[in-house]
Amino acid sequence: MFEHFKRVSIQKRSHIGYQRFKHYQIYQVMLPYSNFVLSAVSIYLLFLVFDYQHLEDDFSTAVFIRTTLSALCFAMMLWFKRHKPKLLNFAEFSLILVVYWSILYIGQLAIDVGDFNYQLGGTLVLVYVGALSRLPFHYSFCALTAMLIIYLVMIAPERIAHDFDGEVDRISIMVGLFFIATISSLRRDFETWKAYEQYRQIRSQRLRLQASQKSLAEQTITDPLTGLKNRLYFSQHAFDAERYACRHGLTYAALMIDIDNFKQINDLYGHQVGDKVISQVGDVIQSYCGNLTDMNIRYGGEEFLVVFLRIDKDTLEQIAADILRSVVELPWRDTGLDVTVSIGAAFANAKQTPLKKLVNLADMALYRAKNEGKNCLRY
Repeated sequence: MFEHFKRVSIQKRSHIGYQRFKHYQIYQVMLPYSNFVLSAVSIYLLFLVFDYQHLEDDFSTAVFIRTTLSALCFAMMLWFKRHKPKLLNFAEFSLILVVYWSILYIGQLAIDVGDFNYQLGGTLVLVYVGALSRLPFHYSFCALTAMLIIYLVMIAPERIAHDFDGEVDRISIMVGLFFIATISSLRRDFETWKAYEQYRQIRSQRLRLQASQKSLAEQTITDPLTGLKNRLYFSQHAFDAERYACRHGLTYAALMIDIDNFKQINDLYGHQVGDKVISQVGDVIQSYCGNLTDMNIRYGGEEFLVVFLRIDKDTLEQIAADILRSVVELPWRDTGLDVTVSIGAAFANAKQTPLKKLVNLADMALYRAKNEGKNCLRY
């Protein structure tokens, strides 16, 4: 238990850590158990039966006090639950003290009519703090201490004057209840902290698992060499892209890009250089198309596909021209390495042409670009 206090004190030094624990205590402990406060109010009201037996002319005063405080408790707890859950601890702490004071005040009314056997109802409030309440320990301890002091000030002097030995026994019982409720509150705080640590570990594991799943999912749809999306990504999102374009009546476009003479580059300079060429061309495509579309795809080998859901012809041609120029201007360590690309483009209305057919049209245009000298754009 002392180790618990050590961990709590270390945690409280971290403002963020303490706020997280406090948030857990409010939303995972106080809110779910706040209805127990309302059940205790019902018991508080039932004591009107005993008020009637012990009080004479002051019974109406007891009725007013109990009904008013009960209504106040219901209204306050419901309001704080819905609007200010962060203040639930303070609200319950305040209500406990007010209710305890009201019970002792009613007991004092009984003393005024000569009844010295109706002053221990407040012990039930001590039992409530120790057994039903979910207040943090510092609130519970302050409430228990305040209740003991209020009893010693309001009731004990008159009862001692009436029956010294009997009142000493009653005070002994109250002190015993005070320590039992204090230990119970301390144990409850310890259990709350242990539950919070378990909750934090489970949550941390869940977040790590979610991050791993997200990373794994991202890896399955990302080409590791270029960082562009792969063909699986295109297959997964093609239907949604086509449906979106149809719904909005868009004219979409596709660019099919292929590195010219790539087999010769591999044969002459090796696969490492070939991979470098693919990576660099992928960077060029991403730099010009990344802000306009998510569908920058390494379609296979040295072939790339870019799909635009919303673009005009002039912009498309400018992007293609920029890609052609930038690829030619790429710097290479190997002298004599000449890298160019051929581009096939296609435009179509989404309602008239499926996306798969649009890609086929761009692929056919790519072959025309290959056959007409390469390093060019064709439709």
